[in-house]
Amino acid sequence: MSMPTNNEYRTPDTGEDTTMEPRRTTSPVLLMLLAFTVTATGLIWWSQSRTTRDVPVATMPAPVIENEAATTPAKERATAAANRARTERPATRQAAISRDARPLSGNAEPKYPASMLRAGVGGTVVVQAELDANGNPVNVRVIERSGERDLDRAALSAVRQWRFEPAMRNGKAIASSVKVPVDFKPI
Repeated sequence: MSMPTNNEYRTPDTGEDTTMEPRRTTSPVLLMLLAFTVTATGLIWWSQSRTTRDVPVATMPAPVIENEAATTPAKERATAAANRARTERPATRQAAISRDARPLSGNAEPKYPASMLRAGVGGTVVVQAELDANGNPVNVRVIERSGERDLDRAALSAVRQWRFEPAMRNGKAIASSVKVPVDFKPI
């Protein structure tokens, strides 16, 4: 005996997909929001492009250059040029003749003592370095202490290894003295 079959619950095999999918539609609210955004963007763009065209541009009048050849004779021009040359020369020489000593840019940073860094201790040490005519430190000493001996020693050690541009007077390198502040700041 075979089992009775109930044909009324069975679907016919037609090869089509009979599952129902919801119909995809765009929400009217989203369409209105999109239209509003596009319109607002267009209005902003239009108003900004319009204001940049309507604003007048300030113009400076062209400088008026007098023709020296037409107004003064050749002898006066030569005298004026010689006077200008005399007044300009001393000023340019003065700048190149004298300058103070300064540290070179390639000098190594002072080494922060590990114990001070761990403790979060910082400070500023002012070191005075007496330099020879070549820019080498001859005598280095602390003139303002940080309050921590390890920071003072680290600053002294670093400045002793530094090189300096020597001070110049009358176009010649001279021995000099320079004060160097060394900052130690914990991170």
